Amino acid sequence: MDKVALVTGGARGLGAEICKYLAKNGYAVVVHFNKSRKEAEELLAEIKIDSPDSSILSCDLTSESAVKKLFNLVSRKYKRLDLLVNNVGNFLFKPFAKTTNAEFRDLFESNVYSTLYCSREALVIMRKLKSGHIINIGAVGAERLILRENSMPYFLGKTGVYVLTKTLAWEEAHSGIHINMISPASLKADIFKDSDFPMGRTAKYEDVIKALAFLTSDAAYYINGANIEVSGGFVPGMEKAE
Repeated sequence: MDKVALVTGGARGLGAEICKYLAKNGYAVVVHFNKSRKEAEELLAEIKIDSPDSSILSCDLTSESAVKKLFNLVSRKYKRLDLLVNNVGNFLFKPFAKTTNAEFRDLFESNVYSTLYCSREALVIMRKLKSGHIINIGAVGAERLILRENSMPYFLGKTGVYVLTKTLAWEEAHSGIHINMISPASLKADIFKDSDFPMGRTAKYEDVIKALAFLTSDAAYYINGANIEVSGGFVPGMEKAE
C-alpha cells in the first residue's frame, strides 16, 4: 500500500468521483458516509477492483467525539494518512428570513466544524509522517465578502473554510503538510442555467479532479494555502457580459 486517502462525503456526487480517481491512482481510499450506506457499499465494490485495500466508514462529522473515533480507526487500520479531502458541506437555497436557527446551525457545522474536526485529527497522523495533503472543497466567491440573499449561511460557512485553510497552511507548512482549497462554481444546473456561465456551462467533476491532481502533485510543491477557483470566470452576483 503506497498512499491512503480519506474523502468525506465520498459516497455520492463529487466525493464519489474523487474516490474513483484516487483508487485508480495508487491510493487506498476510505470512503466516508453518514447516511448513504447503500451508495457507499456500491462505490466500494467498484473501487476495490483498482484499490483492494479501500474501505467505507460512517460518521457524523459534526460530532467531535465521532470524528476522533473515525480517525482512530483509520490510523489503526492503515498506519498512515496521505490525503484528506474535506468534501462534506450542506447547501440550502432559501431566503435568510425564512432560514431557521436549526438550518443555519446545520449549514455552519457541516461546512466549518466538519472541516475543522477532520483536519485536526488528520494533522495528528500527518505530522508523524512529516508530509500530507488536505484539500478543502469550497465554493466560488468564498474568499470574497459577498451578500447572497438566498444562501448567506452557506457562503458564511465556506468563507470560514477559506480562512481555516489559510491559517492551517501557515501553521503546518513547517511540518511538510500542504493545505489548499478548491472552489468550484455550481456543479449542476439547478439554481443557474448553463447560459449564466461565461464559458457556457457549469463546472464538471473532472474539472475539480484535475485541480486536485495538480495540487497533490510534486509540481505544486510550493503552493500552500491557496484557493483555486474552478469556475470558468464565473463570479457570483455578476451577470454574464453579452
